[in-house]
Amino acid sequence: MIKIVPGSDGGAHWSLICCTSVGADVLAHAGTGADGRRCEHWQEAVERLRDAAGGLTVRATADGHFQWTLVGDDEATIAESPPVYRDAESCRRSFAAARRAAREAVGNGELMGDMPCVP
Repeated sequence: MIKIVPGSDGGAHWSLICCTSVGADVLAHAGTGADGRRCEHWQEAVERLRDAAGGLTVRATADGHFQWTLVGDDEATIAESPPVYRDAESCRRSFAAARRAAREAVGNGELMGDMPCVP
């Protein structure tokens, strides 16, 4: 199942989660952004993730893992992955999976919690 979990602030903080019978994985979450700028509302951010409406960056972290970040034209961070991927290619594939999950979650513009997990 794909779920969007809005943060306690009801807007800018959110996580896109894939739940299975054995656990859950965070596919994407509200970007922290180097300058603290991010989309103002979860639905706008997830729709922009769905549409890949921004520039994608894949970077290595200090511990050797990889993370993707989607940034808008205004330099605000739209979404990012957890920094858990072992190589750049698997990180890029995770971006494609997050886009498919976002499509399932906000396909009709409503928060949905009963969608099957997107591999």
